[in-house]
Amino acid sequence: MKHFYPHILKCLILICSLAICRELSAVESVSIVVKADAHPLEKLAAEELQGYVTKLFKVEAPIRAAAVDNEQRFLVATTPNATDTQSITLRREGDTFLIAGGSPVATLWAVYEQAERWGVRYLQDRDVLPESKTWTGLPDLSVSMTPNMRIRCWRLVNDLASGPISWSLAENQRFLRQMAKMKYNRIHVSLWPMQPFVQYAFRGMEKPPGIVNFGAKFPIDDDTVGREKLGNGDFFMNPDLAGSTSPEDFNKRGIALVRGILDEARTLGMETGLSIQPFEWPKQFMEVMPQSEPVNQLGKLTAGPGPEQSMDDPLLREMVSTIIRAYIETYPEVDYLHLNTPEHRSWVSQAKAAYEKFQARYPEKNLGSYEELCAKARARTSFPGGGERVEKMLKGDVASLWFLDSLIAEYDLLKRPNSDEQIKIVYTGIVAELFPLIEEVLPSGGEILSFIDYTASRQLKQRELLRQTPKETVPATLTFTLADDNVGVLPQLATGSLYQLMQELRQNDWAGFYTRYWTVSDLNPTIHFLARASWDASVTPQSAYRDQFANICGEEATKPALEALAIIEAITIGLDQHGLGFGFPVPGMMTKHYGAGGLSANLKKDHAQYRIALQKMEEAHQRSTPSGKAYTAYYVGRLKFAVRYLDAAEAYGATSVAEKAKDNGEAKKQIGLAYEAIRDALQSYVDVATDHGDLGAVALMNEYCYRPIRDKKRELGE
Repeated sequence: MKHFYPHILKCLILICSLAICRELSAVESVSIVVKADAHPLEKLAAEELQGYVTKLFKVEAPIRAAAVDNEQRFLVATTPNATDTQSITLRREGDTFLIAGGSPVATLWAVYEQAERWGVRYLQDRDVLPESKTWTGLPDLSVSMTPNMRIRCWRLVNDLASGPISWSLAENQRFLRQMAKMKYNRIHVSLWPMQPFVQYAFRGMEKPPGIVNFGAKFPIDDDTVGREKLGNGDFFMNPDLAGSTSPEDFNKRGIALVRGILDEARTLGMETGLSIQPFEWPKQFMEVMPQSEPVNQLGKLTAGPGPEQSMDDPLLREMVSTIIRAYIETYPEVDYLHLNTPEHRSWVSQAKAAYEKFQARYPEKNLGSYEELCAKARARTSFPGGGERVEKMLKGDVASLWFLDSLIAEYDLLKRPNSDEQIKIVYTGIVAELFPLIEEVLPSGGEILSFIDYTASRQLKQRELLRQTPKETVPATLTFTLADDNVGVLPQLATGSLYQLMQELRQNDWAGFYTRYWTVSDLNPTIHFLARASWDASVTPQSAYRDQFANICGEEATKPALEALAIIEAITIGLDQHGLGFGFPVPGMMTKHYGAGGLSANLKKDHAQYRIALQKMEEAHQRSTPSGKAYTAYYVGRLKFAVRYLDAAEAYGATSVAEKAKDNGEAKKQIGLAYEAIRDALQSYVDVATDHGDLGAVALMNEYCYRPIRDKKRELGE
């Protein structure tokens, strides 16, 4: 009998195979049609569509160069002669479903839009797919879409370990692919003068070896919380930069990282930009720039023009032109060069002379009077530091603008290597009172990026600046702070304020926004809102949150999750007023609470609210569908971190109070509580970390928060 078993098994396999074939044949045949000579982005769109159809419906959808009779098909194509290059069309026409865009990249967006309509949701690090769906044929849709925010830009790299400076190229590529799915269409790589991302020489002196994290180092040893995830090196570092064998190798790796980011963005159809600081250079160059002075920036690593240094100084003009050309020659294919004026303005005393030079150079422009500009700046009393600070910023910006405007013309600075084409510029961080001036003198194709204040809620207090309708020929964008580094390591959400800012931008014909953030994994709800609201003005934070959580975590989890997010948003608005600087990731971020004797009354209220938010998110996690557990688990971990971090700060402050009262027993008790709390906080964070930005935050807090508490515990133990 046993000799028949193989034959029986073969028969069963054959019967099952026939049944599967009959089931597949019952599924209506569908293909994806894209021209053989299609643009690479159209071909990518077809491949992405094929992937989603296969994953969602378990249906084979071959890609063909031409339609086949008696077969339903998706037609992936760019609309010829489209009036709007960002338009999207999804339309059923008999046996054909058209997926089209006004340009090849918009065609790719159209595929991602259709996948969302099938239930796919995009997070910053992955897709979340619904359960397998039954194929019922081509969608029955007729949709046309255009964005109300034309520029939707993400900032990358920067230089705090808790942000994207810590991301490997693979992490950057993953992030960019997810942003493309949500139809963000531009990136800018924010670079700092001392980093290893450019190399040049000036007056015989080579730029010194590059450094990151503003020169800070974060040791990893056996007493580092989360060591199991922080890497095998002695110090935490971006994994693509770790292990370099020399300064030259470090620079080579750094340049390769930035080039890789820009290449990936271009592959996805995004515009690219470099954001640089032309008025700062490593302080070692002070040897050959005798009139320059140290810049008051984190780490005190750079120098810049002295306040009385002439704008016509040939040495200074040569230095700045050398810096700008070095970046252009290193990254010649970049679309935009963002020129930042100094955050801490100098040249204030030269502002009037600079403005008079503007008037002489552009006599046909109605630039108004210098005194009127200054009076307008002084009237903006809502800015931190008041109108006097705004006036100082304006004066510094006027001088810097004149310097750049004249320098660009003198040195033909924006010319691409081996080309007559000019790179377009974006003037960044200029005070809003100077918009009318910039619009008159900006080179062709240039743009303005405005930074009105540090947080979204603070920007709303200066709405009058948003109600300046920009010139139609000069796109103006606003920096959207999704999470501020001054609040730092605590969970933040500013979506409600961003919603109001978007309304102002639409009403006043602004072109769009740039994001500003550090840790990104908290921000999935905000990222989703901005993506959807940029195309549909009726989308609100609540509707976006509900859409995301319901589709990822299920209806039962949605209500408590939204309640938790509402609490975090309320805390964020409060921290914008009383908590700026609270969690800024620098030395002293924890020891200052020791000196203050613990948390302020407002921060104690925030502490209590974080506890409630944690309870709500734990409830959402318990009610979540299996596919959403990882999403809610991240927020549970981050909120546990916030609660225990604040526990640590309060107990550390209480330790100081007890020491001053010479109550050694109480001091030991409180430092023990602080020690347990900070370890719990960091372990909760590292357990849910999704990228090296999260891990960078844990590494720096080991150095700035855990070790000071540990050392005090040892001291009191002795």
